[in-house]
Amino acid sequence: FCRPSTSVLYHRRCRPSGPYRWPLRAGSSSRGPPRTPARAPAAAAAKGSSQKAQRLNKTHMAPELNKPELKAKLRATRVAVEQLQHRVNDALERQKPSPLTREGAAAPAKLRKRRSLKGHFGKVVSVSWLPDSNRLATAAQDGNVIIWHAPTGKKAQLLPLKNQWAMFAACAQDSSRLCATGGLDNVCTVWTLPEPNEDAKTPRVLEGHKGHVAAASFLATNTLITVSGDSTAALWDLNRLPSSDIDQRAEVYAGHDECLSAVAKDPTSERNFATGSADGSVMLWSLGASDPSCVLRMHRADIKAGSRARHPDANGVSYQTERTLGVATESFGSFLFDARTRTAVNKFGSDERDIGPKTSCAFSSSGRLMFVGTDDGVEVWDTLQGDANKPLQFLKPHGARVAALAVPTSGQCVACASWDFEASVLSI
Repeated sequence: FCRPSTSVLYHRRCRPSGPYRWPLRAGSSSRGPPRTPARAPAAAAAKGSSQKAQRLNKTHMAPELNKPELKAKLRATRVAVEQLQHRVNDALERQKPSPLTREGAAAPAKLRKRRSLKGHFGKVVSVSWLPDSNRLATAAQDGNVIIWHAPTGKKAQLLPLKNQWAMFAACAQDSSRLCATGGLDNVCTVWTLPEPNEDAKTPRVLEGHKGHVAAASFLATNTLITVSGDSTAALWDLNRLPSSDIDQRAEVYAGHDECLSAVAKDPTSERNFATGSADGSVMLWSLGASDPSCVLRMHRADIKAGSRARHPDANGVSYQTERTLGVATESFGSFLFDARTRTAVNKFGSDERDIGPKTSCAFSSSGRLMFVGTDDGVEVWDTLQGDANKPLQFLKPHGARVAALAVPTSGQCVACASWDFEASVLSI
């Protein structure tokens, strides 16, 4: 049996019950654990003298920093460090590949489907962003235009159309809250989107085209451009509409040989726009001019030898800069055109699979990336990579043709309209 002792630890089975009582310390009447002996006065004195010596040394060394030669040496050292840093940065910059070469291609895109917009009961054929970059309008062949709140994916408003076969919905990019729609009824309808607590106003109907209205774009406040199947584009001044109900067009632009299918506004001007036609040409126009300022045509020289492409229809047109445009064609693929040289400066895709239907195109806010809608998904191309064989990324957000693409003014995402009765929002 273990006896209590100050030098022996108890076994857990032999520990006595009750609180442990420490033995009496020698020369004391109190109990408790042994205390650390007090520090000797000599140690404290030694510490104080060492600290005083350090303070004296600092006091004597301080005047040395004020000498002119030390200041000059310090300045020279700083200059040498800065020069070395500049040389290192220049060397690192030279090691980076040029963005104009294949090795300098942009990093692979990592877009993903963030929102699914479900609510239509027909093919979704058009998508357009509102200027706040939070709402978008989709037109479908169920006779409805739906305004969506993109961050939540919920419906905000519903615009019922008189004609079921809608082809587009285009929103003004200003504070006018205008939205133009059109289709196979040969008229364009202009809506004023109501506020949450406001009643809807009667839309204005624009008549004058002799064919279906395929697309539209707002050039400025109350100024609208439409393209039609009658091979013409028309200008509408919403502030001064003629009283005649037969033809309310302010100007007519004729130059294409076949029906028009696309229109795009010049981002740097409120007087310039581009039109795309089924005759395989893209024309650049200015308000007040009867003839186009530039004509861009699809040539066989721009297509690889042996291609079975027969339909040069320009399904989509989008401005990259003031003088460069992206074009998506039915059978010739997608191109980047320069209006100054009037030819294609870049083409995307080389194998036979890539020479397929391209339905629409749009550019990122920087203009570096080009988004192209196809029959089975969305292609993302680097415009600075010459004659790229494959896109940076290929997405399949829908199970059918992607009919339209749109990028908001914020440039944070891409909206898609598809024939599978749905729309979607893609983002990183």
